[in-house]
Amino acid sequence: MHDQIIESTEDQLLCTLTKRVMIISPLPERVKQLFVSLSMACFDVFSLHEFNEDVLSSLKPELVIYDALPTVATASYTDVLEKGHTLLGNVSSYHISLVILMDEQTYERKEQLELAGAEIMIWPSSVEQALERIQRLLENQSQFVQFNDHLLFKNLKVNTRKMTVTKDNERVELTKTEYDLLLHFLASDGAVQTRELLLDVIWGLQFYASSNVVDVHIKSLRKKLGDSAVDPKYIATVRGVGYRLADV
Repeated sequence: MHDQIIESTEDQLLCTLTKRVMIISPLPERVKQLFVSLSMACFDVFSLHEFNEDVLSSLKPELVIYDALPTVATASYTDVLEKGHTLLGNVSSYHISLVILMDEQTYERKEQLELAGAEIMIWPSSVEQALERIQRLLENQSQFVQFNDHLLFKNLKVNTRKMTVTKDNERVELTKTEYDLLLHFLASDGAVQTRELLLDVIWGLQFYASSNVVDVHIKSLRKKLGDSAVDPKYIATVRGVGYRLADV
């Protein structure tokens, strides 16, 4: 369910717990309907005309919606989405989900745009369908719960103080690198982790090796967790890009 508590007061909805959504659009009028609908669905929504990392780090939204619709008829789809690539890199570093709104012509070419890790939606479209996809994305965003020194993800339990991992209360023996990888995925909220990013974060900038070393360690981690690349429960493969935390 959407992470909120809704009470009825004289036929009105009282939102007692909400999630933040940032909408970035050079022409807010064309996403006004989405803005209003999200607000009515108990989201805290705020808008910017262009991306501002200081605002992003300060407000820490759970979701960013980027309006990549062309502003002029002659704009090429690569020009329109140039900022989208930059934005994707920024929100990924904060473990924030990204939705990119495209027109139908650009959407047909989305496979060429190398935007793995972002949710792509045609706009304008049905607001109800857009809300459903956004809520589903946010539900899948945080599949783990943190209690002090413990992280719970499905049937896994990670004790960050003792650096131990258990599955169904049975100890899983991981190397330090495998443990760091698992911890990083849990902290990523489902954002796609490229092989290059994993190399930098886990092995460090001074480590010179091919991205194959990431695949080898992911394979070993999956084996110890009893996970499958074909039907992943914990770590899913994003073909040609990297990996992400698997959905429920």
